[in-house]
Formats: sequence, structure tokens, C-alpha cells
Amino acid sequence: MKEWEYNELTEYVAEVFTNSIADGLNNLQAGGRCLYEFAKVIEEGDTEKTIFYVSVADLQINSGILSSQIYEVVDEIIKCFDFDNFVDELGIADAKDLSLRIDSLKTRVQSVEVIG
Repeated sequence: MKEWEYNELTEYVAEVFTNSIADGLNNLQAGGRCLYEFAKVIEEGDTEKTIFYVSVADLQINSGILSSQIYEVVDEIIKCFDFDNFVDELGIADAKDLSLRIDSLKTRVQSVEVIG
């Protein structure tokens, strides 16, 4: 990750999502706005993409829904996540946090309505 620190990216995704809700968008639309706002970040690499999608999925699930577009990517992340691939770039603490968030999503994604 060249430009973004782990916490910085997760916090900024949450800020854009929250501001979108405050602007009157629903949770699906807020996720869509995040996809638009972070399109270049997602393309920077697998680490940025993983952090972004885990963050948006977590925010949407917390609000009771998950867009199918986010679900498809997160489902693949859950299936393929390898902690060791992230340690060098993120460091042990942030890689562990990301791993815990993904483990949490494994359970939570099964109990949320996927829309779209």
C-alpha cells in the first residue's frame, strides 16, 4: 500500500459511507458512492481492494443489508484470504485486525439480506 495506511483507508471509507447516509442516500446507495469514490484505490492492489470491500461490507451489514455487488467480492475474499500475503505490506498488527474482520464477516454475511 503506497498512499494509504490501513486505519486511514478504513476510516475514510466509513466517513464517505456515513456522509452519504447523512446526504439522504440509503445503505445500498452509500455503498455505491463508496465504490465510485474509491474506484482508483481499489485498482491499486489486492491489499487496498480487500480493505475497501471488507470495510464497506461491514458498514452495510451493520445497517442490515448487503449489496450483491459487494457480497460477490467479499465472498471471494473470504474464500481466498491468506494472512501471510498481507503481513509484509500491512505489518502483523494490521494484518491480524484484517483477518479478524474477515472472520467476523464469514458469520455475519450469512445472516444478512443480500440485495441487488
